[in-house]
Amino acid sequence: MQQDLFLGKQLRDEGTQLVLDHAGDNWHDAARHIALSKLKMAGPKGCLFEEIRHYATELGLPEPPSPNAWGAIALHLSKSKKIVKTGEYRNAQSIRSHAHTFAVWRLGDQDGN
Repeated sequence: MQQDLFLGKQLRDEGTQLVLDHAGDNWHDAARHIALSKLKMAGPKGCLFEEIRHYATELGLPEPPSPNAWGAIALHLSKSKKIVKTGEYRNAQSIRSHAHTFAVWRLGDQDGN
Protein backbone atom coordinates (compact mmCIF):
# COMPACT_ATOMS: atom_id res chain seq x y z
CA MET A 1 0.00 0.00 0.00
CA GLN A 2 2.84 2.41 0.81
CA GLN A 3 4.14 1.97 -2.72
CA ASP A 4 0.82 3.28 -4.07
CA LEU A 5 1.18 6.45 -1.98
CA PHE A 6 4.64 7.16 -3.36
CA LEU A 7 3.51 6.42 -6.89
CA GLY A 8 0.50 8.70 -6.41
CA LYS A 9 2.70 11.59 -5.26
CA GLN A 10 5.12 10.97 -8.12
CA LEU A 11 2.29 11.01 -10.67
CA ARG A 12 0.84 14.17 -9.05
CA ASP A 13 4.20 15.94 -9.29
CA GLU A 14 4.72 14.83 -12.88
CA GLY A 15 1.22 16.01 -13.79
CA THR A 16 1.65 19.41 -12.18
CA GLN A 17 4.98 19.88 -13.93
CA LEU A 18 3.41 18.94 -17.26
CA VAL A 19 0.60 21.48 -16.73
CA LEU A 20 3.10 24.23 -15.84
CA ASP A 21 5.34 23.34 -18.79
CA HIS A 22 2.34 23.67 -21.08
CA ALA A 23 1.44 27.06 -19.55
CA GLY A 24 4.99 28.31 -20.12
CA ASP A 25 7.63 29.94 -17.96
CA ASN A 26 6.27 33.46 -18.46
CA TRP A 27 2.80 32.50 -17.26
CA HIS A 28 4.21 30.47 -14.35
CA ASP A 29 6.45 33.32 -13.16
CA ALA A 30 3.67 35.91 -13.46
CA ALA A 31 1.11 33.69 -11.71
CA ARG A 32 3.54 32.95 -8.88
CA HIS A 33 4.30 36.64 -8.39
CA ILE A 34 0.61 37.58 -8.47
CA ALA A 35 -0.30 34.83 -6.00
CA LEU A 36 2.33 35.98 -3.52
CA SER A 37 1.29 39.62 -3.95
CA LYS A 38 -2.39 38.85 -3.39
CA LEU A 39 -1.61 36.75 -0.32
CA LYS A 40 0.56 39.53 1.06
CA MET A 41 -2.37 41.94 0.63
CA ALA A 42 -4.73 39.44 2.30
CA GLY A 43 -2.53 39.32 5.39
CA PRO A 44 -2.85 36.64 8.06
CA LYS A 45 -6.51 35.93 7.26
CA GLY A 46 -5.43 34.69 3.82
CA CYS A 47 -7.62 33.98 0.82
CA LEU A 48 -8.79 31.27 -1.56
CA PHE A 49 -6.88 30.58 -4.76
CA GLU A 50 -10.15 31.45 -6.49
CA GLU A 51 -9.61 35.02 -5.32
CA ILE A 52 -6.04 34.93 -6.61
CA ARG A 53 -7.28 33.77 -10.03
CA HIS A 54 -9.80 36.63 -10.17
CA TYR A 55 -7.13 39.12 -9.16
CA ALA A 56 -4.77 37.76 -11.84
CA THR A 57 -7.49 38.16 -14.47
CA GLU A 58 -8.08 41.77 -13.36
CA LEU A 59 -4.35 42.39 -13.82
CA GLY A 60 -4.51 41.00 -17.35
CA LEU A 61 -2.88 37.61 -16.85
CA PRO A 62 -4.34 35.30 -19.51
CA GLU A 63 -6.01 32.07 -18.48
CA PRO A 64 -3.59 29.14 -18.60
CA PRO A 65 -4.21 26.33 -21.10
CA SER A 66 -5.48 24.21 -18.20
CA PRO A 67 -7.21 25.44 -15.03
CA ASN A 68 -5.11 22.83 -13.22
CA ALA A 69 -2.17 25.20 -13.62
CA TRP A 70 -3.48 27.20 -10.65
CA GLY A 71 -3.44 24.07 -8.52
CA ALA A 72 0.13 23.47 -9.66
CA ILE A 73 1.06 27.00 -8.54
CA ALA A 74 -0.49 26.33 -5.13
CA LEU A 75 1.34 23.00 -4.84
CA HIS A 76 4.73 24.47 -5.77
CA LEU A 77 4.36 27.44 -3.41
CA SER A 78 3.18 25.12 -0.64
CA LYS A 79 6.00 22.62 -1.09
CA SER A 80 8.54 25.46 -0.92
CA LYS A 81 6.84 26.74 2.28
CA LYS A 82 6.06 30.10 0.66
CA ILE A 83 2.38 29.57 1.50
CA VAL A 84 0.54 27.57 4.14
CA LYS A 85 -3.05 26.63 4.84
CA THR A 86 -4.71 28.70 7.55
CA GLY A 87 -6.81 25.76 8.72
CA GLU A 88 -9.96 27.52 7.52
CA TYR A 89 -12.05 26.34 4.59
CA ARG A 90 -14.55 28.36 2.58
CA ASN A 91 -17.02 27.66 -0.17
CA ALA A 92 -15.98 28.83 -3.60
CA GLN A 93 -18.09 31.57 -5.16
CA SER A 94 -17.63 30.36 -8.74
CA ILE A 95 -20.71 28.72 -10.19
CA ARG A 96 -18.45 26.20 -11.92
CA SER A 97 -17.14 25.10 -8.50
CA HIS A 98 -20.65 24.22 -7.26
CA ALA A 99 -19.91 25.74 -3.82
CA HIS A 100 -17.09 23.23 -3.27
CA THR A 101 -15.09 23.86 -0.09
CA PHE A 102 -11.47 24.94 -0.54
CA ALA A 103 -8.58 25.67 1.80
CA VAL A 104 -7.71 29.25 2.68
CA TRP A 105 -4.04 30.07 2.12
CA ARG A 106 -1.71 32.68 3.62
CA LEU A 107 1.96 33.51 3.26
CA GLY A 108 4.30 31.17 5.08
CA ASP A 109 6.33 32.28 8.07
CA GLN A 110 8.94 33.46 5.63
CA ASP A 111 8.07 36.68 3.85
CA GLY A 112 6.84 34.83 0.76
CA ASN A 113 9.69 35.94 -1.49
